[in-house]
Amino acid sequence: MKKIYNLIFIVVLALAASCQKPQYVEPTADRQGITSLTAYFTSGKYVDQAIAKLDVTDETMDYYVIEIPWFFPEESEDPTTIYMSSLRIRAELAPNCKIEPALTILDLNLENKFQFTDNKGETRDIIITGKRTKSRKNNLMSFALTEPYRIDGFINDDTNEIYLFTTDDLTGFSAEATACAHATVETTLSVKKDYNNDQEVTVVAQDGKTKRTYTIQKRYPNKIPYGFRSESARQLFNFEPVSRLGFPEYTVTVYPSLAYVGGNLVVCLGNGDTPVYLDGLTGVKAGEINIGSVASAAVTNDEGGNVIFTNHAEPQETLEIYKTKSVTEAPVLFHSFVNETDVPVGYNVKVHGNIDTDAVIILTHEGIAGVTETSKYTRVVVSGGAVVSTETIDLAGLGLSWGAAPTNAAKVIPVSAKAEDGVMLCYYSYNTIVYVNGNGAIAATLPVLDEGISSNYNTNVMEAKTYNNASYAIHMVSSHFPMWGCGPHIRVFDISTPGSIKDGMTVLENTAIEWYQTAAQGCAAADVIMAPSTDGFKVYIYYFDHNAGVIGGYVADCIDI
Repeated sequence: MKKIYNLIFIVVLALAASCQKPQYVEPTADRQGITSLTAYFTSGKYVDQAIAKLDVTDETMDYYVIEIPWFFPEESEDPTTIYMSSLRIRAELAPNCKIEPALTILDLNLENKFQFTDNKGETRDIIITGKRTKSRKNNLMSFALTEPYRIDGFINDDTNEIYLFTTDDLTGFSAEATACAHATVETTLSVKKDYNNDQEVTVVAQDGKTKRTYTIQKRYPNKIPYGFRSESARQLFNFEPVSRLGFPEYTVTVYPSLAYVGGNLVVCLGNGDTPVYLDGLTGVKAGEINIGSVASAAVTNDEGGNVIFTNHAEPQETLEIYKTKSVTEAPVLFHSFVNETDVPVGYNVKVHGNIDTDAVIILTHEGIAGVTETSKYTRVVVSGGAVVSTETIDLAGLGLSWGAAPTNAAKVIPVSAKAEDGVMLCYYSYNTIVYVNGNGAIAATLPVLDEGISSNYNTNVMEAKTYNNASYAIHMVSSHFPMWGCGPHIRVFDISTPGSIKDGMTVLENTAIEWYQTAAQGCAAADVIMAPSTDGFKVYIYYFDHNAGVIGGYVADCIDI
């Protein structure tokens, strides 16, 4: 079994607190005093969400200034002035320390006076206040040469370099760049330059002082031979989608699915609403998909730049598969077939490969709530860009069956672009990753309950893609009970030899993704996708846990630097 890659870094959950969080906690270091101060909204659509946190490193401090961002959300134009006078403050303290009077709702425009007592009983007066602060972030989100034709640059924030991977003559090119929220690109890029030689571009943060200069270099693209560099992984965004994007509340039943196309993250709720697309780097809502006449129930993406749409088909109705390479061009029909089973299909679709060449499309049928489970999926095999077979497969003989979408139905995934390589699946409450080989036999299993996942999670979401010669599977577990401290997890596996799962294919360390819905149990529906960038140097992973109230994304690369 090849090395398992860990894409996702652990995200600390300190900001995802609710009123049940303890006032007194063990610090992360051997020290005394106030460890941190966190400010929370007390009104408006972001109520109970954290707006800012002050990490305290000097235990002798007596004047604490919590820096409140100028805008919230950071990428918005919504000033935070109206919130300054009414923010709930919570402290993280070393054992046996206390603040008097107790922290409650404060006006951070004022200097609020308290008495702090350490664990030796010694007291001192402290002041807690705040100030609105303009962002000091100054990184580029994208860079590209645009004229006479487009060449996307690869941004390395660690070295402040931008690589143009090409052997072309770059004489006389103009460029464009996108900075992070509220930062500005200081350098004029519309003037044509010779990018065969090093050039520079400078970004100025919102505060007008903090600057960063990138060196633009022409390079020949060199990739590592296999997969992505786990150390290159970074989070693009992670936020609450109801207040930020206007998505339905967690109690509303939706059938979420995701896709990536042309730099955009497509989100389909499967409830009749037109799918929307977000900027794939920032998560900012950019608009609605040109859906044409498609009654879209689900979306996904292949490895060739296509986003795929399916409708929902009851028994004896026609299931239609559409494709497009753009959020602005209406999808065109790729394939259709009559659902000749006794259960619906269309809410769950996954693809491995490129439907313009060779691919396997899997549509998982769902059971009928309160009536029947199912064990069926339909496999569509594509060769040379054309469908060569459509077959419904029943796993009942293997003792596998699942319930209705979205919370219990499996998402069966093809492990490669070849039908003979088989499929993987996992679902609640079977809670075992199963590899079914091309002969229709269970060839490997991995019980996820043995890896720290309890029955408080929904284990039915999977995805598989090939990237830079490596075959990956992603297993996402979403939360049935986020109010009990159960948040979403994601694990990435190397499945180049999927049968070796039975010989010790281990799950990576649980990822603690920050989540934002902690009120009650809702609809435990989720999706996760993987997609390569157009140039093939980057790979993206996006996730959406409807019940836990979080949508986010990561990026990694395969550049040999």
